[in-house]
Amino acid sequence: MPIERTVIGSFPPFSQPYSPENVIKAITNIVDLQLRYGIDVITDGEQRGSMIEYFEQIPGLERTKKGLKIVGKIKPMDNPDSFYKISDYRYVKSYLTSQGKENVKIKITITGPVTLCFSSAMEDLVSTKKYYKDLRNPEIYSDFSEVLSSLARRAIDIGAYLQIDEPGLSGGFIQPELGKEILNRFFSSLPKSAIAEGKVSMHVCGSISSRLYSQLLGLDMGILSLGFSGKEESANIDVISRKSLEDNHKKLGAGFISNKVVEDEKTALERLKQIAQIVGSENIAYVHPTCGFRSTSPELVEPILKNMKIASDDFIKSLFQV
Repeated sequence: MPIERTVIGSFPPFSQPYSPENVIKAITNIVDLQLRYGIDVITDGEQRGSMIEYFEQIPGLERTKKGLKIVGKIKPMDNPDSFYKISDYRYVKSYLTSQGKENVKIKITITGPVTLCFSSAMEDLVSTKKYYKDLRNPEIYSDFSEVLSSLARRAIDIGAYLQIDEPGLSGGFIQPELGKEILNRFFSSLPKSAIAEGKVSMHVCGSISSRLYSQLLGLDMGILSLGFSGKEESANIDVISRKSLEDNHKKLGAGFISNKVVEDEKTALERLKQIAQIVGSENIAYVHPTCGFRSTSPELVEPILKNMKIASDDFIKSLFQV
């Protein structure tokens, strides 16, 4: 599988008044921006809210000023096709087709059960405990996993690539071993063919300990996306290895350029070369920014993408030099 460029998912929210028309306009502009800088697996830019707020349509969740809270037993959506990310995928697909770019790959990002469950439960523990005993009860994670896996399966069914986001793992929401157990139940519900074809990845931002890394390697999915640029993420380069990836049949998504500041292409290229020297270029599936752009200053996004393209182009060319 050739190395492909992607982004983690989010872009800065648009500044115009919120309306369906402005959301579509923002998505269109973000798609055009990604195409301009050679992104191979694009996203819709996540313009309808944060990675938590996006799931307000799930029965049992209610939006608050800060995120979501649990107001009932968590249940699957009656119609997954009405989920924001599914409907926005369909728009992106139709737009690409209208531009003669129907073969461009599109990724749907879904917040994982650990992060979504813990964040929603902690928003209002009094409300949570009306329906679930506590966060150590497997039932609450099982309910979130069932709901999210139904959305994930639908994303795969309609042709999307799938990225599961679990910042709660590096954030210490739960013990890594429990996280592995919850997520392996989640991944086991997805089509094995999609995992085998490299259509399923998981992104974990922040600092990755050796203990957490070992648990992530044991997950039943093929591409592990980590960051390597930033105060917390720079030490991740000391955790990864060729042997660990190959022994566990994993490919790496390499977040080799900052999502916060504009790093020059030379700095980014040298970091990518260092990552490749450690794991082997053949074990890199994706190159991308360290994390999403939601909190990035809007004027910095395009220069970051530009330098990412230059650096990754130079890197890929170097692989073919004798």
